[in-house]
Amino acid sequence: MIRLAVALFAVQAGFHGFTASLPVALARAGIADPQIGLIVGTAAIVQIPAAFVAGVVLDRIGGLRVFVGGGLAYLVGCAILLLPGVEPDGPSWPFVVARVFQGVGIAGTLPAALSLVPRLSRPSQLGFGLAFMGSAHNLTLVAMPPLSLAILGATSLHGVALVIVGFVVTGLALVGVAPLPFRSTADEGSGTGGSDVATAARRRFGLAFRRSWAPLIAIILLYVAHWGVVVAYLPQRAEAAGADIGLFFVADGVAILAARVPTGWLADRMRPVILVAVGLLATAVAVALLALPPTTPLLVLAGILSGGGAGLVMTPVLVDLSRRSGDADRGSAFSLFSAALAGALTIGSIGGAPLVGAYGFEVALLASLGGVGLAAVLTGLDPGLRHPPRAGRRPADAAAAPTAG
Repeated sequence: MIRLAVALFAVQAGFHGFTASLPVALARAGIADPQIGLIVGTAAIVQIPAAFVAGVVLDRIGGLRVFVGGGLAYLVGCAILLLPGVEPDGPSWPFVVARVFQGVGIAGTLPAALSLVPRLSRPSQLGFGLAFMGSAHNLTLVAMPPLSLAILGATSLHGVALVIVGFVVTGLALVGVAPLPFRSTADEGSGTGGSDVATAARRRFGLAFRRSWAPLIAIILLYVAHWGVVVAYLPQRAEAAGADIGLFFVADGVAILAARVPTGWLADRMRPVILVAVGLLATAVAVALLALPPTTPLLVLAGILSGGGAGLVMTPVLVDLSRRSGDADRGSAFSLFSAALAGALTIGSIGGAPLVGAYGFEVALLASLGGVGLAAVLTGLDPGLRHPPRAGRRPADAAAAPTAG
């Protein structure tokens, strides 16, 4: 588990190494905010169809191969940015193409790593295992934006891409150096892999789907939309106001890290609806703070609330999604989760571009509060999220949990 988590941290630098450095580099070159939003949002657009493909492939060939494939896509994206003549003040198409490969990479690596967790942890510790793996992904978000901004200031975007290549290669080497200690899960739980399902999921074009997944996917789609606005437009706005955007990402990531493992422990013991509702409330407050004129202390406070809210929302949803799936279709479940993340980022970054252009960042960000509110409504309506966690259920309770669609 630890080796896979470290590998995920290193490989995900292929995406988060450009979360802050790319929009800042483009803004310094005089590129307009709507165009920056379109370039940054390209990765999310590509991630949506790529996630569906990744789900089919994950169920067929397993998470480890898909994880490696995602890392290779990141390397291709870096190679494009390292080409001679690719500069922020030059043609935009190389950056769009690089973001395409970054979208393919994140569509494969994160669901692949998450799909391997049930084979590396016991069912009673599934929440902790998924939280631990999520922490590795979030740690990349803590470390990479400030590091990439420091490298950007000292060198250029080429320097950032070169360092990221080193991270990704290291991560791929970690999973290739020796086999991971997978264990059999066939005899655990009421279904396969310690899940709460015993029937086969329906498949369309090779992708599995269960009706019980739909509310969880919708919650993520609605909730994460605000982050698309933040990632695409906050860095250049903060820099123009003299605020340290790197500290916002650090505060956000540290708060996620601080919340992830305790939330995973709680998700194995508490009703998910409580954790998710508190996380959505914290996120709403963070969004309201980010709509104010940016200062470094304000960004740090908003980052803490945003990251803490994300930890409280994501972990219970991931745990419940895993328990509503089995080994044969868990790849599809986590790929749909990835597609929801991408769809939300697309709504925020590209869908928000007209609002930013016409009314400004503040209006676009506050509009995303509607998604957080709708996510709260769905959370309260979903019966599965009101169930006690599997570790605390009697066998009859587990059998009564939502099943296949």
